[in-house]
Amino acid sequence: MIRSTLSFLVLVLSFSFIACSQTPVVSISLETPTPAIAATAGPEVTLASSTPWVGGIETALAAFTPATPNPHVLPTFSFPPTMEPPTDFSPVLYGDKLDQLTTFFLLGGVGRETWLAPDISVSRFPSAGTYSLHSFTQKAKYFVEGSAPVFSPNCEQYIVGFGAPLDETTGFVGVLDGWDVMKRTVNELVDNEGFYRQSTINWLKAEGVPAPQVDSIHVYRVDIEGDGVDEVFISAAHLDKFQHTTKAGDYSVVLIHQVVGNKAVTKLVVGDIYRSQEPDSSHPHPPIYSLTNFIDLNQDGRLEVIVEIQKWEGFGARVFQIDGDDVIQTLSAEC
Repeated sequence: MIRSTLSFLVLVLSFSFIACSQTPVVSISLETPTPAIAATAGPEVTLASSTPWVGGIETALAAFTPATPNPHVLPTFSFPPTMEPPTDFSPVLYGDKLDQLTTFFLLGGVGRETWLAPDISVSRFPSAGTYSLHSFTQKAKYFVEGSAPVFSPNCEQYIVGFGAPLDETTGFVGVLDGWDVMKRTVNELVDNEGFYRQSTINWLKAEGVPAPQVDSIHVYRVDIEGDGVDEVFISAAHLDKFQHTTKAGDYSVVLIHQVVGNKAVTKLVVGDIYRSQEPDSSHPHPPIYSLTNFIDLNQDGRLEVIVEIQKWEGFGARVFQIDGDDVIQTLSAEC
């Protein structure tokens, strides 16, 4: 029910945005020249150049001379002035496909080394705006027009609608056009020797899982701090494929594997471990956590980690800042 209601709301947002736009609506096509992520630890992935939002043909309006107003007649309509986009902060959006519609949640806002809650972000910039969208491997892949944020009572989250759908299903991080972000090369590793699988098993055993099983695992290498030392991130899961119940040994986690001093350390970024010895229906359709972006949003030179939450009837995302040994959640929204 939440999924269908949210999809209807997004559809209404999309049509409302198109109908209310003061500029002509044109047919467009989006180019998607995103290179594949490297399958080994060898070659680096170079971020592709941006794909601009393609506009249409502009039509000049005829000159118009306003009539002399009658001071005794009250005006029927009034239009507020368009807000100028802020320069000291940007809303942060996260989007993905939901029932074939591209839905964008407002995660909150970001300033230079400052994080803002969604309601504060809306109070500072409640208008429509142009956003740049950043994929896993590509900075500023699209530039799109977004509507003003609309609050969804069902999800208790703000949603931003776009005037055109995106063809891809990968998650996008959106900021206002002109807000500077940074990405670095990300390599996906093939764990042929099983080193990171074994690191995950050892970590789960230390957390009290007696005989961990690893059904799916993805490993990424990236230099978060820009100091020339790579960190490794692991997403791993073992869940009932129908996700109706959970039992002891089920889990979905995102881990960071880094060198602290002279020692390799594996730590939790986010995740759930289930410990009931009997099938437990109190956690129906448990969420799956996956890594979807590494991007510097607050302009401090360090990349934030974006984790998508995949749910039975919805999705969401969380933003994490890695500060030395600390993992700090800064923004979040899900439905």
